[in-house]
Amino acid sequence: MDNSPVTKTDLKAAIDSAVQDIKQYVDERTHDAETRLLRAFVDYSAGSDVRLRKLEREAHTLNATTTERLGEPECRVTDLDIRILDLERRNHGPK
Repeated sequence: MDNSPVTKTDLKAAIDSAVQDIKQYVDERTHDAETRLLRAFVDYSAGSDVRLRKLEREAHTLNATTTERLGEPECRVTDLDIRILDLERRNHGPK
């Protein structure tokens, strides 16, 4: 342990470094949580879509093919959201 005096500049630099490390840690954890939540919603949505298509076919009131085709762009948009989150994380990561 070094018992030499610490200057105000040294203390400020140490605090700034610690704050930056904490911000980076929180940003990474937040991004990871967002990505996990988005993927969980996608998985849930896929299961719901299967049940909905079954009901549509049984009820013969809606055209399941049209609904399925409309669901494809929604899946693509969700995939793009995940990719954007990953790109943002890479671009705002440690420098």
